[in-house]
Amino acid sequence: MFLNALNDSQRRSFLALAARMALADGHISPREIPLLRELGEAFGHDLEFPVDEVNGPVNTAPFDSRASRILTLLGVFVVAYADKHLHVDESVVLSEIIVAFGFHGEDLVHMKSWAKREAEQFGQLALMVKGEENP
Repeated sequence: MFLNALNDSQRRSFLALAARMALADGHISPREIPLLRELGEAFGHDLEFPVDEVNGPVNTAPFDSRASRILTLLGVFVVAYADKHLHVDESVVLSEIIVAFGFHGEDLVHMKSWAKREAEQFGQLALMVKGEENP
């Protein structure tokens, strides 16, 4: 995945943001579970985080470049759209992350569009691997 360009500190912080997004609506959907597992395994991190790391203020410190913030926000968008809809509580968390990263306008339109397509493709792949959809 494109997130491999992040360094280890950025990856860990991204995973905390991804967990925050997945938990925002009160539960992790069946479509979010394989995505989170794949991300954790790809980065060599478990998905256990201190509560304040997931629920506290958005930690932007590890993301010291525009590129790292874009890649991270794209990944968060993919998690947000993994279950095919954006719950109101997920929207609130997503807005907090967007504001913390300083993005707005046209950048967000392009990122949302890309992430929706990526999330749909990942969902289809997960179903194919489980044998629930014909290739």
